[in-house]
Amino acid sequence: MSRLAAAAPLVAATALVCAPAYAHHSQSMFDTSQEIVLEGKVARFDWVNPHMYLTIETKGPDGETALIEGEGVAITQALVDGLDRDALPPGTPIVMRANPNRGGWGKQVRILDVTTENGEIHPFYAANRRTRTLTPAESIEGHWAPNRAALGAAFGAMARFPITPEGRAARAQQAADGLCFVEPIPFLAVLDELRTIELRENEVLMRFDNSGDHVLRTIHLGAAHPAGVQASLHGHSIGRWEGDTLVIDTIAFEPNPSGLGASVPSSPGKHTVERLTLTDDGTRLRYEITVEDPVYLTGPATLTQQWDHRPDLDLSQDVAVCDPEVAERYKEHVPQ
Repeated sequence: MSRLAAAAPLVAATALVCAPAYAHHSQSMFDTSQEIVLEGKVARFDWVNPHMYLTIETKGPDGETALIEGEGVAITQALVDGLDRDALPPGTPIVMRANPNRGGWGKQVRILDVTTENGEIHPFYAANRRTRTLTPAESIEGHWAPNRAALGAAFGAMARFPITPEGRAARAQQAADGLCFVEPIPFLAVLDELRTIELRENEVLMRFDNSGDHVLRTIHLGAAHPAGVQASLHGHSIGRWEGDTLVIDTIAFEPNPSGLGASVPSSPGKHTVERLTLTDDGTRLRYEITVEDPVYLTGPATLTQQWDHRPDLDLSQDVAVCDPEVAERYKEHVPQ
C-alpha cells in the first residue's frame, strides 16, 4: 500500500492548479484562497508517507510560544520536486508560507514552501521555483515525472469527468478518505512521482514510484486480451505501436473506491486507452488517457498531461510505504 484516495472538493482542483488539490484526504479543511506567513524555527520534521509533516516553533497571536504543524506532500513527490530533507534539521530558522486551517489558529496548516536564512526556498505543496533544464530522450524509454503544474492541470481535468449520479453519490460519501491503498490509473499515472519505461521485444514495463510502494505494470505487445482474463488492481494491458506512439488498451480492472480518481469509484466495466508519444524536442512525453465506465461515467473521459524527462531521478530506496496512522493524522485538525 502507498497512496490514498483523492477526495478534495472539485473546486479546489481548478482554483489552485500550481499545487495538488487532491491527496489521501479532503483538503477542504484548508483555505487555499488565503496564505499566512509563520516565522520561527523547525521543531520537528516527520519524513513519512503519505504526507510529511513539519512542525514550526513560532509566536502565537497572544505572543506566547506555539507549535504549529504543517502538512506536506508524499516523500516521492518531494524527491521529484527537489526538497532536501537534510536542509531542515530541528532548530533551523525558517519562514513558512502556508494555507491556513479553516478551524482557526493552532490547527494544522498546508505548507506551500519554507525559506531558510540563506534565501533558499524549499518547496512543499507549491512548485519548485528553480528553473530546471531538461535533456532530450531518444525514445519513450527512460525516467519520467510530471511537474507540479502538470499535476494540477490533470486534477482539473479529472474534476470535469462526466460522472453519473451514482458516482457523485459515492464521492460525496468520501468512503476512501484517510485510507492507505494504491490507486490504479488514471490517478496513478498523473501523480508527480517518478515513473520509468522499459521497452522489450514483446512487452513494455512501466514502474511507478508510488509513495514508497513500487507499482509494476506489464504491457503485452502484439497480443490480445485473453478470454476470461482475471480482474486485478491494474487490469490487463496490451499494446501496439502507431508510428512512434505507444497505444495501451487495458481491461479487467477490479472495482475500486477511487478507480476514476477523486474518490469516484470504478466498476468491472472500466476500460482505458493510453497514448504515449515523445514530444518533438524529446524533453517531454505526452501522455493521454481515455477512460470509459458504464456505471460511473456518462461517456468517455479524456485527459492529457506531459511528463518531464528526468534521467537524474531513480526509483526511491528505503522509503517507508503509507503509514495508516499517518494517513489519519489530519482528522485531529478537521474543523468541528
